[in-house]
Amino acid sequence: MSVLPPDLPRLRTLATYLRGELSRTEQALAAAEKREAATTRRQPAPEPPAWLVERGIGVGRLPVRVHAGD
Repeated sequence: MSVLPPDLPRLRTLATYLRGELSRTEQALAAAEKREAATTRRQPAPEPPAWLVERGIGVGRLPVRVHAGD
């Protein structure tokens, strides 16, 4: 059992309505992507850490070196 109307005029009306909704949705999506891209560009890159501990490969992974951020 389909929820769509069986006759051609109502199906055409529904298709026209859905094309309009799709167009409005795509425009809203493009605007949201543009806003997000602008927000992402404005955020500065995070500062590197002041130091970093390098750990070994073994099971215990003991510290091997300490690296300065610069």
